[in-house]
Amino acid sequence: MIAPNCVSVFSGGMGLDLGLEQAGFSVRFAADNMPAAVATARANRPKLPYYDGDIRALTADHIWQETGLAPDELHLLAGGPPCQSFSTAGKRLGLDDEDKGPLVFEFVRLVKELQPKAFLMENVKGLLSASVQWRQLPYNNNGKVIDDLHGSLLRELCSQLEGLGYSLKYQEFNAADFGVPQTRQRVFLLGYRDGTPVTFPEPTHAKDPGLFLEPWRTIGDALAGLEHDDSHCAKFSERKLKYLRMVPEGGNWRSLPEEIQKESMGRAFYAKGGRSGYWRRLTFKSPSPTILTEPQNASTALCHPVEDRPLTVRECARIQTFPDEWKFHGIGRDQYKLVGNAVPVHLARAIGEHLRATLNSCASVVPA
Repeated sequence: MIAPNCVSVFSGGMGLDLGLEQAGFSVRFAADNMPAAVATARANRPKLPYYDGDIRALTADHIWQETGLAPDELHLLAGGPPCQSFSTAGKRLGLDDEDKGPLVFEFVRLVKELQPKAFLMENVKGLLSASVQWRQLPYNNNGKVIDDLHGSLLRELCSQLEGLGYSLKYQEFNAADFGVPQTRQRVFLLGYRDGTPVTFPEPTHAKDPGLFLEPWRTIGDALAGLEHDDSHCAKFSERKLKYLRMVPEGGNWRSLPEEIQKESMGRAFYAKGGRSGYWRRLTFKSPSPTILTEPQNASTALCHPVEDRPLTVRECARIQTFPDEWKFHGIGRDQYKLVGNAVPVHLARAIGEHLRATLNSCASVVPA
């Protein structure tokens, strides 16, 4: 079977690319303008045509020229546009973020110009509720958003993609359900040019495994056998270490005496919800929470289970299911960003395998 061709944009640390490669796709082109992403791609894939300019200036003609592909030979356009504008952890500016929000529609533009047989777009869970414009969120008494702009960005995105003639569905996934040792929630949009009905893969793992499902993988599974780790490691301040040293494996701020909780958290102690990451020490016995770009923050700590330090870049990469031979470049902060923003490789592989099987079932899509 000939490997279907793939073009990647917003490639970042290339977790999505690696997963698609493992699923049998041939990644023929990648693009990102973050210097550390560029250096990482060129070091690990030196022969891969790579675009490091403004995505707004990237054209179909440039991609055809660099890859040698004819327009009807592109099977998949894949990418994860910058997600900070839609993250529930950010300011949620949506399209009002001039630097990042509109870039989701650059992906739509490239779908229109390239006309791939399929597209796959990844983003944060916040995309499901993001608005096309910023506003002060109005809530009802049950804590639910009540205005018509709720989810309007996704509706516009789907409308534009369906307007190009593609079938389309989106689905939220927990990476842990596909063998990733991490409970990471992400949304994928998938579509086919010929109108093929969109389906997604079924989970292979579960928190409560059954006859056909394996148990979730744990941090212990991910870090087993990791020796001679010389990758970058962030540092906790002495103030943070003072409190983290009091927290047992698997604990967080709730493990501290109440007077220490109040002392260490300040006004955050009196807030409601969203505090499970405060003074968090991980455990080998469970999957990791979402790997973030700054593991040393007090409110979203990724403290090693038994050592008084954040996870290293390589430990984060292991949890994101990157192979050890994949080396990250740039300063330490940028390496964490590449790893933390990446699609977990094993999740990408699972979706890629399902996508490839669908393409292969369509007549004349992937020649045998």
